[in-house]
Amino acid sequence: MIVPDDEMAAPTKDLAKEILDELDKPTSPEREAQQAEKERRDREALEKFYIDTGQVKPEQVMQRALAALADQIERMNPPATGPFDTFELPIEVKGRKGTLRFAASPRKAENRYVELSVYSESGQSTSSQWLEQGTAEALVSYLRKPEVVVDTLTTVDELMISLSRNRLA
Repeated sequence: MIVPDDEMAAPTKDLAKEILDELDKPTSPEREAQQAEKERRDREALEKFYIDTGQVKPEQVMQRALAALADQIERMNPPATGPFDTFELPIEVKGRKGTLRFAASPRKAENRYVELSVYSESGQSTSSQWLEQGTAEALVSYLRKPEVVVDTLTTVDELMISLSRNRLA
């Protein structure tokens, strides 16, 4: 059965109006949270793809990770002395997973430290080294220095050698 155009026009206009009215409604907080989480996951997947295919160099990966850690330390605004919640940032560089950790120094109450850990290929062993210690403000400044990127990548290489030497690679 063929429906004349003017018989379809009214239901089509009504449907279009309903769709536009729905689009004009404010987005719910739940929906906004879902969209933000999806965007984060998509960004991470795309970043991983670029890294895996060599389109992002290890220097860029490390620079972003160090900057992200510095930003997180600033957001945390830890107390000047005493304990606080440790923050760990998962990383993947030079084909290895690892962690950048910001924590309170077990030796001096007024100090904090940044530690780099690199996992063995199996993920069952780690090799770690403190990169720097000091106040939170000093560590943020340290993490943002351009030369720290190369130094940290050198440390990644050394930790990978350590794992290999101990037959944990």
